Amino acid sequence: MKNKNYPLYDVPEFIDLKEFVEYCGINYADRTAFCWLKKKQDFSKTYKDFKEDVEALGTYFILHGYNRTHIAVLGENSYEWIVTYFATVNSNNVIVPLDKEASIDDLKYLIEKSDTSVIVCSDDYLEEAEASGCPTIINMKDLVAIINEGKAFISRGNKSYRDMAIDENAMCTLVYTSGTTSEPKGVMLSHLNIIFDTVATSKSVLIPDSALVMLPIHHTYGFVASLTIPMLVGSSIFINSSMRNLMSDINFAKPKYIACVPMVSEAFYKKVQENLKSTGKDELIKKLVKISRVLCKCGVDLRRKLFKKVIDAFGGNLEILVIGGAPINENCVVGFHDFGVNVLCGYGITECSPIVSTMRNEHYEPKSVGVVHPGVEVRIKDGEVQVKGNIVFNGYYKNEAATREAFDGEWFKTGDLGTYENDMLYINGRIKNLIILPNGKNVSPEELEQKLADYISDINEVIVYEKDGLITAEIYCEAAEETKKEKVEKKVFELNKTLPTYKQIGKVVFRDEEFPKTTTKKIKRR
Repeated sequence: MKNKNYPLYDVPEFIDLKEFVEYCGINYADRTAFCWLKKKQDFSKTYKDFKEDVEALGTYFILHGYNRTHIAVLGENSYEWIVTYFATVNSNNVIVPLDKEASIDDLKYLIEKSDTSVIVCSDDYLEEAEASGCPTIINMKDLVAIINEGKAFISRGNKSYRDMAIDENAMCTLVYTSGTTSEPKGVMLSHLNIIFDTVATSKSVLIPDSALVMLPIHHTYGFVASLTIPMLVGSSIFINSSMRNLMSDINFAKPKYIACVPMVSEAFYKKVQENLKSTGKDELIKKLVKISRVLCKCGVDLRRKLFKKVIDAFGGNLEILVIGGAPINENCVVGFHDFGVNVLCGYGITECSPIVSTMRNEHYEPKSVGVVHPGVEVRIKDGEVQVKGNIVFNGYYKNEAATREAFDGEWFKTGDLGTYENDMLYINGRIKNLIILPNGKNVSPEELEQKLADYISDINEVIVYEKDGLITAEIYCEAAEETKKEKVEKKVFELNKTLPTYKQIGKVVFRDEEFPKTTTKKIKRR
């Protein structure tokens, strides 16, 4: 794929999320902002509706004495969740998004550590909210009445929300990291952090006018990539509340844009390949791909016509998949591109609000995580990716030692290994995961994991680590009978022949079940 540099997209700029909601509500007033299915009925809200609901709930919070109050939100992706988030931060309070899959003990820990005094929860998570020890609980099923109360105050001339001044640099969001390798820390993000990241990403990537949100929006990646970025261009956003309903929702909503994690996009691609093989069309498709590539080089793009049936499996309109959260198989990027769907990989970290770089619509390289966003600086120091700019967080909540450790002067130390070449950022793994051998050689487990996954199609999941002086590959294969295990092990040692001696896999361990994961589907490393 040939890189093609071109000017940034022209998008409006904001200083806070209150101004952002106001802009969307006025400029896209009658457009559908959000839509969703509930008990087989479809519901929708326009941008004007959304703006008014946020203002009304924000007014309610202000009139009930909430000022710099830490308000948690707990539940599945929903319109009520989204309104709660914006109403909280835009009424001078702090939102604490909670993981709906967290245990009761984890919720108790987070409520205490975050100084949360109010939880807004969905009815399905009322029991967990009550067990968390939080003093005040608001059930989302009561939000209609609460919002109507706020609207009544506004209709009588109350301007407390409208007149509320926002400090764009103060913490408005307190996000607890997933903790794949350590105890979660509270990341303090400001209005400026989130809106700057939204605008900077939108200057790099042009998002179409319909989207589907499937990522958990209590994570910053899900919130920004699936909500604020599509909102900025007035997209209609379909809310998928459950992975169980994902494919049926995609076919109902027919989105042009989806942000997801590699595990989901690779599952999509694998399903396409399986369907082609089962119908005996895989060889024909390979020939058509070769023809299509030649035509594209001549300026004739017939991909979406040639591979219409593939795209139809995803609603028929899909144009862009944005991928973040973990490394992705290059075959998936190239494969979807051959079918006429751009897979735009990106890189981010919660502490950077979270997106640092993305491939652009017409300027990308499959092995990279894209171009660093305008207004953001990146440097590589001792192999580590470090970031500076308005996307960098305010520090860890009540943890000065961890905050000091996270910075080198003004530069945030991401803990990720990478390189920066030809305006493209490349990520090679995590410093904490690095294997340091007795001979002093450093081995990135992520590099070996990717090589194994690319070389051996039977591998579903793999983690590489050092044990007893050997580089060990722990592998999960779906329905792995002994013959499959023998085949995989043989392929591992075939792959070894292509690797330097110090990088070769010394031991293979098979596991009978998937690795435990965070809610963003990252494997939890031991």
